[in-house]
Amino acid sequence: MSIASQAGLTALYGLFLISPSVSGLEVSSGEFIQTVNPTALENSSTFIVNDFFDEQSMIGLVKNDLTESRVLTAEQLASNTFIYALHGSDFNADHPNRTAGINSFASQFTFDSTDILQSAATGRIGLGGVMRFDLPARDDGTPRFFIMGDWTLEYDNTRTEDYNFNNNPNSPVKPVAEHNVSGWFLRNHIDFPVIGYDVLNQTIFSNSDSFYLSGDLAWSPELVQAFFPESELYRPTSSFVMCAQDDVALAEQTAMQIPCVFPNITLNGQSDTAHLNASESINLTVDLGVATSTAYPNADYFVAFVYQDTFYWLNSNFEWSTSPAAAYQGRLVDFRNIAIPSPASIIGPLNSGMSIPIYFGVDTTQNSTFDEPYRFTSVTLQVN
Repeated sequence: MSIASQAGLTALYGLFLISPSVSGLEVSSGEFIQTVNPTALENSSTFIVNDFFDEQSMIGLVKNDLTESRVLTAEQLASNTFIYALHGSDFNADHPNRTAGINSFASQFTFDSTDILQSAATGRIGLGGVMRFDLPARDDGTPRFFIMGDWTLEYDNTRTEDYNFNNNPNSPVKPVAEHNVSGWFLRNHIDFPVIGYDVLNQTIFSNSDSFYLSGDLAWSPELVQAFFPESELYRPTSSFVMCAQDDVALAEQTAMQIPCVFPNITLNGQSDTAHLNASESINLTVDLGVATSTAYPNADYFVAFVYQDTFYWLNSNFEWSTSPAAAYQGRLVDFRNIAIPSPASIIGPLNSGMSIPIYFGVDTTQNSTFDEPYRFTSVTLQVN
């Protein structure tokens, strides 16, 4: 393993000190990556994914082509993973990627990276892509299709409130308690603007130019009332990850950032600054959200903290050391809640007044040097 340069050692610390808080970001690009569970889909609905039309494959088509054409090969469909493009605010009636007969929408979503939900209820994100399903044939053998797509991703906290399904007081539903409904949902814009999916089990990360949303896609009350028995309400049939990005904010940064990759670090469940008493136990965890179809197979993972002007680095044995090293080298992948040892394990008991910044960063050059392009985040341990 090669040793990080002194410039690489100080980059994390110096950038943390000067990194500003960014707000007022506007969604202009990104990806929404849906992974369908074919067994859950067919068992719940008899739907089978027959075709998927991403935005590029629909250029030059009209709506009727989506039920008459086959544009993908069986090998592509066999992946069960489908990528929707996020529309920018310029996706208007004259945009060259629009498909005649489909009511697509531009993204109108301005957000504060420190509080995504604060502005989510007033915006929407447009997604480009259409999924076509096979339904059981009619009695005379006539094939049947069902298409949904060119979604808008929206947020409405009232979807998490308790209600009675079909206005039946004997069918109470507690969305959050029973199904972990988030308030995010996907609205279909082919033929009729019905809400098709609710998002369950959400995870949100953010950074200076974009945000990450992941979760499960489950049948909405609106779709169940139209097509399915009540037992299918909130049944997950897909999962997804999404990156929504402000291209201008990304381009304006002085350092080259990896798009759509989101490291996260928390101390006792807190981010930014965690105030603890000296006697409290320390639970330090890292997460990584990856919401892009671009593969990053050769990455460095770094965890470090600074105490009395000395860098302490987590090595591949998950032990703190003053010798610079990567904690892990390999592909950038999604993960949650990886436990990190307390700084006290090497510097001894924590005393009142201590302030210790702790960093988690990743880059895409596997050389044990923290270098561009990268992403990093931090949390500060402040001992009361």
